[in-house]
Amino acid sequence: MELRHLRYFLAIYEAKSFSGAAKLLHVTQPTLSHQIRQLEEELGTRLFERRGARTEPTAAGEMFRIHAGQAVQAVDAGIMAVRELDGLIRGRLSVAVFHSFSNSRLPAVFAEYTSRYPGVRIVARQLSRDDMERELLNGQLDCAIGYWEPANDAQIEAQTLFDEALVLIVGARHPWARLRTISMKRLAEQPLVLLTPEFGARTYLDDYFAAMGQTPHVVLEMNAVDPILTTIRNTTLATVLPQGAVVDTRQVRVVRLNDPEPKRCAAILWRRHGTPSAAAQKLAEMLMAEYAGRSTARPA
Repeated sequence: MELRHLRYFLAIYEAKSFSGAAKLLHVTQPTLSHQIRQLEEELGTRLFERRGARTEPTAAGEMFRIHAGQAVQAVDAGIMAVRELDGLIRGRLSVAVFHSFSNSRLPAVFAEYTSRYPGVRIVARQLSRDDMERELLNGQLDCAIGYWEPANDAQIEAQTLFDEALVLIVGARHPWARLRTISMKRLAEQPLVLLTPEFGARTYLDDYFAAMGQTPHVVLEMNAVDPILTTIRNTTLATVLPQGAVVDTRQVRVVRLNDPEPKRCAAILWRRHGTPSAAAQKLAEMLMAEYAGRSTARPA
C-alpha cells in the first residue's frame, strides 16, 4: 500500500465520483480505477459501490476513511515540519470555525496569516459542533475553532481562547425589552425561537432545562442566526444566542441572563495524540496571541 493509494481513495470519497476525483487529481479515470482496485485487492474487500450517478463508500470504505484520513494528515504534518526546518511552510490548512465566525476576530487573523505564510492555502468552513468533532477525528481537519465543554469527546483536546456568554435576544415589542438582566429560570415562561439541536448553544439550553426538570417552550427552530434575528425583530418571540452572534443591536434588545450566567468556552480543538502540522501550529500561536487577555483559564 502506497501513500498515493490513500490520497486517491480520499479524493473519491469526497467527490463521490471517480471522474470528479480524476479531474481533481489530474490523472485519467482508468489510472484511478486501477489504483483503487490494487488497494481493494490488498485489503481484500470492496471500498466503493455505485448508487445511481454517485459513487458511495461501502461499510468497509467508511471505516477505512477514518484511518486513511489520519494517516495522510500525519504524513502531511511531517512534510510541513521538515519544510519548516528550512524556513518554508507550504500546503493546505483545513480549519472548521463556529457559526458566528464572521462577527469574530478570526477573519482578521486568517488574513494576517495568509500575509505571513503565502505558501499556505487556508480552507475554513462553518460547521456544527458535532460535525467539527467528527471531521477532526476522521482526519479531515487540521484543527477546529469552536465551543468546548470538559465533558466532550475524550479523543479531543482544547486550547482555551475565551469565554462567551449566552444572552436573551428580544425585539422592541417584547415585554422584557426594557430589562437589563433576567433569571435563566424565567426562560421556561417564554415561547422561544432556537437554533437546531446540532448547535452547542442549543445543547447547553436543553441540558440546563433537563437539569431543572423543565421543558423549554420552543415554537420555532432554525439552523442559522440571521433568520432567527429577523423573526425576533418583528414579533414578540425571544431567542438565546452567543453574545458575539449579535452585531447590530439597533432593532433588537440584548438582555443578560443570570442565576447562573450561561457561558461557553471557545477553544482551538485538536485530535488528541495527533501530530499538528507546522501550519496549524502557527495559526494556533496567532490565535492565542490575538485573544490573550480575554481568556478565562481552564484546563484543556
